[in-house]
Amino acid sequence: MKRILLLFLLLPTLVIAQENESFMFKAKVKHGSILIGGSLSGFAYKTSDNLYSLNGAQEDGRKIQANLQSKNGYFVLNDFAVGLNLNLFHENTKVTSDPEQEPFKETYFLAGPFVRYYLDNGVFGEAGASIGKHNFSDGFQSNLLDATLGVGYAFFFNEKFSIEPMLSFRYFRQVKDDQTYSTFGPLVGVGFQAYLLRKRAHVIKIGL
Repeated sequence: MKRILLLFLLLPTLVIAQENESFMFKAKVKHGSILIGGSLSGFAYKTSDNLYSLNGAQEDGRKIQANLQSKNGYFVLNDFAVGLNLNLFHENTKVTSDPEQEPFKETYFLAGPFVRYYLDNGVFGEAGASIGKHNFSDGFQSNLLDATLGVGYAFFFNEKFSIEPMLSFRYFRQVKDDQTYSTFGPLVGVGFQAYLLRKRAHVIKIGL
């Protein structure tokens, strides 16, 4: 009777131990988890410059800028995520010294896939490419291409959130009519990501 009672008392502990052991993937992030991140920024300021004057005269104006960036992904394998980058930028410039002049607006939108792979120590590599349009209120527009390849580190300050410094090499190309403008060089940034972790994804049974 004592042995049966002891076994009954230890049963929850044995089940928990078995359950925890089945979660022991050699992975930073498990298959089935979701990666969510983004930023929203904006500011307004006054300027005195040769904004859109044909004779080179100084004009007073006001600029308003807003930028929305989003990085969301899904872990199709342990430590390997695929996702979508979105980037939306808008700028409005108003010449306050000439009230009759219409505001000048420009907007660009970029979207494209990315892939990311994590090592066990938190280091990750990422590659992505986006295409988009750059539109101006005067009717002009250009085609955009943005490609990056980089390495970063995910510092998890708790189970679901991380701060991620990253060093990338970026290629950017803008094509307008017959003219092409391109740049290539290093890019340093810091991101903030949230991880919706799937703890019970693909539980491995002991003995298989």
